[in-house]
Amino acid sequence: MFTIPDTKVTRASVYKAAGEARYREAEFLKEEHPSGSIYLAGYLVECLLKWALCKRNGVQYLQALPDKRLVDMLTSGKGHNLETLCGKTGYDIHFDRNEEVRKAFLRTAQWSPNIRYIASCGGRSEAGQFLAAVRILRKDIESWATK
Repeated sequence: MFTIPDTKVTRASVYKAAGEARYREAEFLKEEHPSGSIYLAGYLVECLLKWALCKRNGVQYLQALPDKRLVDMLTSGKGHNLETLCGKTGYDIHFDRNEEVRKAFLRTAQWSPNIRYIASCGGRSEAGQFLAAVRILRKDIESWATK
């Protein structure tokens, strides 16, 4: 059996590893289950932004951030909103200087974990475009986080 982590005390490295796992699953599903692929790929962006916030602030856990209201927001349902995460991490200021990354973010910002409640959020073409945008963000967020 597996243990479900308490998101109130999740290590930044766990966010990154979980995001990468969801991304690999998304790549696997993109041809036969494009909606599932989109759903899973969005989690990589969310998890990488949470990881990056910790990395850029030199902390191991979101809970170690000094702004406790931010921590509460990030570990609640609102913490899934990519636009909110982008603004709270400062990533929006970074990507605004790069048109390719900005466009990739705008495509992925439509994502929400609530797409799990719809039968289809796109076909193969949409999944391919969404994953291409996620790949751009994946590389850029990792680079930005370690600067």
